[in-house]
Amino acid sequence: MNKKHLLKLAPALAIAAALLDGCASRPPQPPPPAPATVAVPVSGTELDQANLEKIRLGEVLKAYPVNRYVDPKDPNVLHEAHLVYRKEASADWNLSPHAPTVVPLGPVLAVSDPAEKPAPTNADIEQRMNAQTRLMAALTEQNETLIAEVARLNRELVRLREPQNTATKDK
Repeated sequence: MNKKHLLKLAPALAIAAALLDGCASRPPQPPPPAPATVAVPVSGTELDQANLEKIRLGEVLKAYPVNRYVDPKDPNVLHEAHLVYRKEASADWNLSPHAPTVVPLGPVLAVSDPAEKPAPTNADIEQRMNAQTRLMAALTEQNETLIAEVARLNRELVRLREPQNTATKDK
């Protein structure tokens, strides 16, 4: 009876399992995306064009238009108008970069900005302004003293010249 009972229950259990399988409460999680590979800068690799100009300046070429002319070495040859290209400056190192430069130093990147100076703080600016105010006050005082001294010397000069003028008039 046990076997008969199991044979009758087997289709009912299969149907119940199929119905319950469709009642999943959460959808299955998608597989995690593969981690993105980041290229690590390695010493000796090429720089991109943006950073290259910050480190090394390219050569400067200029084009000069030339009109028609007769060849000075052979008067039977006429040169038609064309351009002549001249190298004005060779490639050289950029010794005064205006922006921080990223230089590949192997696995670590270093930012190089020799012109970077920290901004002055309010206290520094106030100190400089006070020093300028004191200097201006001292200069104004010295100027007033010099003006008074020049006026005194002019009065003394006039006083010294008066007896000479009166003495020459009496003669």
